[in-house]
Amino acid sequence: MTRRRLYLAMLVGWIALLLTLTSIPDPDFGRGFPGMDKLAHSGFYGVAGFLCALWRRESGRGAKGAAVFAAVLVVLLGAADEIHQQWIPGRSMELLDWAADVAGGVAGALSSLAAVSLFPALLTPENQSAPRALTD
Repeated sequence: MTRRRLYLAMLVGWIALLLTLTSIPDPDFGRGFPGMDKLAHSGFYGVAGFLCALWRRESGRGAKGAAVFAAVLVVLLGAADEIHQQWIPGRSMELLDWAADVAGGVAGALSSLAAVSLFPALLTPENQSAPRALTD
């Protein structure tokens, strides 16, 4: 399996997990701290943004293009997920949840750029770009 396919499989699996979790009716996650749900939204979408950007980089996109693609994906996915939740008992559509999705997803996509700089082995050699990667 190529690394590109591996990243795509991981991304699809993560999105499937994310959508499965957000489809559970009347979830009871116990007591937490204020804002815990926003942190969870950010974290889950952060992983999605990270994996999406890596997949796009392995598909031959430059760093900037991969990050923008990942950001657009999480914006649309987060919006679709929030709209979908209005029909799930015990769930609701919330603008702040969507904002947390977007913030986490964008942070994840940008984190992938830093991760590749620190760990070049995340990408195959032909998809590793020179330091100008942040400006292409």
